[in-house]
Amino acid sequence: MYQIRPRRLFAMDWAMADERNIRRMERMVRGMGRDPSEVRVLAAEELPDVIRESGWIGEVRQGAYDMVRDPDFIFTAFRWVSDAERTEIMRSDLFRRCVEAHRTYGDCKQGFTGGRILAMLGAAPIHHYEKRPEWDPKLVCWSLYDIHSAWGCVHRCAYCQRGSVYVINLNLEEFVERVDQLLEQNPWQKTIRYDVEQDVLAIEPEYGACELLVNHFARLDDRYLILFSKSANVDHLLSLDHRGHTIILWTLCSRTVSRRYEARTGSMEQRIEAAAKCSEAGYPVRFKCKPVIPIRGWREETTEMLELLYSRVKPENISMEMVFFDSVAEMDATLGLENLDPEFVEAAREAEARYGDQWRHDLEGPRPFTFEVKEKVYRHLITESKRLSPETPVTLCAETQRMWDALAPLIGYREYDYVCNCGPLCTPGLRRIESVSGPDAERIAERAAAAA
Repeated sequence: MYQIRPRRLFAMDWAMADERNIRRMERMVRGMGRDPSEVRVLAAEELPDVIRESGWIGEVRQGAYDMVRDPDFIFTAFRWVSDAERTEIMRSDLFRRCVEAHRTYGDCKQGFTGGRILAMLGAAPIHHYEKRPEWDPKLVCWSLYDIHSAWGCVHRCAYCQRGSVYVINLNLEEFVERVDQLLEQNPWQKTIRYDVEQDVLAIEPEYGACELLVNHFARLDDRYLILFSKSANVDHLLSLDHRGHTIILWTLCSRTVSRRYEARTGSMEQRIEAAAKCSEAGYPVRFKCKPVIPIRGWREETTEMLELLYSRVKPENISMEMVFFDSVAEMDATLGLENLDPEFVEAAREAEARYGDQWRHDLEGPRPFTFEVKEKVYRHLITESKRLSPETPVTLCAETQRMWDALAPLIGYREYDYVCNCGPLCTPGLRRIESVSGPDAERIAERAAAAA
């Protein structure tokens, strides 16, 4: 695992009732160079005071307050509450006090913070279900389940909110059993992504989730695991008998972006080399250019990134998504406007002045960048990718119908047949979606018929 130096270590008392949980916690704590005796065991009622004393941050991107330390850790365990019980917890006085105890800079929307508190209390679900387009009617994306066993990260990315505390569920054996139940209930989903609420590779192999899941999915027919990461910590994966049923997906940024805004991630070069290692070990590898940040010189830097990528790896596919913020002011606090392409900044300012709070209801998609400047970035990335590796599928990630209409001729896909990095039907080796099952079937059929 990474060299992690948390200030404080905690464990919830119910998690310590299982010897397997204790052993997993002790292994991780020793991996941090600490003694398990330093872990303070908590009852749930102690959480508000601990949150307040620890100074954990609420709904604020880390670049806005210059996150410079490793997160504290809370070791907990899933308690397998029902949906009704989870709702009751969220209405409880304890939950309210936990939210209020978080340190905030400006408005705390309680979205990410609330999910993290549920995780601390052992009440977070093992999955998110993202139903599109209801999630955001403007965006094109596949409906899917993600699975999660932890909330937090050690990477200190400026645009992220996850860094002040890391919540680790220890009862992974039971977690895997629950994943099986999820798969059985949703036979339409062939690939399932783990874990967008953390970067699990940073805490492996001491945590042990990757080995459990990789070995488990290797035994399943026509089901595939996606490991989602920015890390280059992959050596523990290379000897596992994955049988081609684990896909490894890296998000990738240009050289300057990865060093300026992603402090502890694997660098651009390290992620590409990690992918080369995993590809040599037989893993299908994929890349997502995310978040694309239009720094000064972005054209030259993204070309360099793609040249290096394709010189070392032949990914199954590549997709792209622009960074987004609630306002120009938030973007400035997080990234620094002086570091960004002046054309993009000026367009964002003009659009914000024109639309105000109605921005999200416009066809532009998530703010602050406008359709016109985002299209420039995507056209460059797509053109360069096709120049360097014509056979590699290139797609958009969580973009608007308007953007798909503009770029589909260049991409070679439509919104109803594209193969992306993490879609529920995007199995290894697939080149095009020929038929759709599951919750998107009717919607996609309508789109295909309209296009025809």
